[in-house]
Amino acid sequence: MTGRSLRHLWRPPFSPFIPEEKGLSSISKRYVRALFALVFFLSLTICISLPVRLLVIRSEDSSRIAAYPLRNGETFSVRYIHSVQKTPVDEVFRIASDDRIELLETIYEDFGAGLPFLVEDGKVFSSAGGKFRISGYRTFFSEIVFRVGRFAEYRLFLGGREIPFTRFESPGKPLRFSVETGAFFYLSIHR
Repeated sequence: MTGRSLRHLWRPPFSPFIPEEKGLSSISKRYVRALFALVFFLSLTICISLPVRLLVIRSEDSSRIAAYPLRNGETFSVRYIHSVQKTPVDEVFRIASDDRIELLETIYEDFGAGLPFLVEDGKVFSSAGGKFRISGYRTFFSEIVFRVGRFAEYRLFLGGREIPFTRFESPGKPLRFSVETGAFFYLSIHR
């Protein structure tokens, strides 16, 4: 066998990285490869540098514990077990366009101490399926602090995931939730 036919045994049928023997000159092939590499790396750099809005969870000493990407208007909820009624309470939040967190609604199963029962200022009370819902809060926070409960079993519901607060911090410790803008690259490293 000749050298040319042996080369075809290991070489894939088509590869943009291995020049064909017909067509472009070797100098033109180098320019095409260099241009391809430049476009690829520029595209990659732009993609990983794009700003992403993050729901950031920080510990008591302000160190970042977790960051989750959220789009404008995307919701997340926090569920806890009410200390008196021993039933779940869901507070549903949304990321507002000004990087604040908006309380949208509270959902609970039973009336009791500390649970809302009067609606005012445009709020709407409804009940369905054994649950009570108060919506229309229009309350905004630059930061929300939750204390990891010893018995309340706080959980974050985000993008189809359920994450217990004890994954972030031990019971009794505070967690600070806020919205920040970060680079996609940072997010991919610090999840």
